[in-house]
Amino acid sequence: MSDLYQRIETAAITDDFEEIYEIVDATDRPEFVKMLQKLSKKADDHSTMKMAMNILKEKRLTVDQEKSIMILSAYCLGAMIRVENALPYTFKALRVDRSSVEYDDIEGYNTSGETVSMTTSSIDQAVSIAKLQFLVNHIIETIAANSVSTKRDCYYMLKNQFQKYPWMDIAGQSESDRLIDTLERIIRKQRENLNVIADPKGLIYGDITIIDEEGKKFRCIPREQSITGLAGQWEIRSHNVKAIIPIEKTGVFMDLKKLKVADELGIGLIHLGGQPARGCRALIKLLSEKDIPIGVLTDFSPWSGMIAKSVISGSINAAHLTGLHAHKAAFIGIESSDVNTWLKDVWKSVQEPLSKNDQQRAQNNLSLPYMQDDYWKNENSWFVKNGKKTELEALGTAAGSPLKKKEFYKKYLRSKLKEKLGVIV
Repeated sequence: MSDLYQRIETAAITDDFEEIYEIVDATDRPEFVKMLQKLSKKADDHSTMKMAMNILKEKRLTVDQEKSIMILSAYCLGAMIRVENALPYTFKALRVDRSSVEYDDIEGYNTSGETVSMTTSSIDQAVSIAKLQFLVNHIIETIAANSVSTKRDCYYMLKNQFQKYPWMDIAGQSESDRLIDTLERIIRKQRENLNVIADPKGLIYGDITIIDEEGKKFRCIPREQSITGLAGQWEIRSHNVKAIIPIEKTGVFMDLKKLKVADELGIGLIHLGGQPARGCRALIKLLSEKDIPIGVLTDFSPWSGMIAKSVISGSINAAHLTGLHAHKAAFIGIESSDVNTWLKDVWKSVQEPLSKNDQQRAQNNLSLPYMQDDYWKNENSWFVKNGKKTELEALGTAAGSPLKKKEFYKKYLRSKLKEKLGVIV
């Protein structure tokens, strides 16, 4: 056997799957495929190893996809080696909660490296690992078929499979989702790299040319394009925009497009649709890496501040993943200073009282790691003190008339982009 196999075998014999991860993470695709070819000579065509080998040989994959499949395959190999030697095996998933993550203004949230172990020497944990194995087989088959699975697909597949085994069951969609999250924390890669996606959410508009995960080219004008769960696998081929504005709400997104504000200012738009999906956040990260300035525009509320910060700084729940935040992005509004400037004449009309949940959110925001700078402390303190909020639609009201919206939007965005990002449009 190859040197790579021998190193994986040695790590597996000592039940050191952390070492297996490090070995594979430092291995290139051709070397790994060569090892799988030797292992697959006597394997069934539908075995996990053989399907993984074919995927790595034939599919157009991003680097993260390659590594995800390689790590998954190596863990399966390590488990097989342990079983062949009549030994239990242990998987370690990164622990991801508020007490086990660290925050940095540039890196965003990261895990401390603390792990939670799952071992087949425990009956209850062995059942969970067996369920994970069913999930892994389904995922490899999905990728081999050039298909995708939603979380709901995975739930129905597991539910159907477990009917054949009386000692296994699944406690609804929530358990299926936890298995997917656990697998993600074991391999430390986004589930989207394994074609496990959420429903598409988000739109992009502007003079931007993209190559999608299948190698197909498309432009985001003259019509907006949907942002899929696989957007992190896209390539930004070219662009002619001075900035990108991710926008929380549909109305303002469509206004800026239909009124040709975006076209005349030479900017691109992204519709977040509330809390942005991971595909949307991954695409914003890709755009930021092309040195396109990003300015986030949301409602003026404690919850919307979290939406903006998820784009800029990431989130605790995704601390074990990379590529989901754009640290160079800026929040451009609506902000507390707008109350006495841009919204001054209409504030009494557009303000709304904070609900109890809003008030609690503002209070909790004051202790969140990514809101400890002076700016965000001031914003959340404003909510606590004043007990008011408003929405993006307030900008249209401040314009005075639908006939005046276009010029108001242009004036507002010009001012904000210059102030927050130094961009002249």
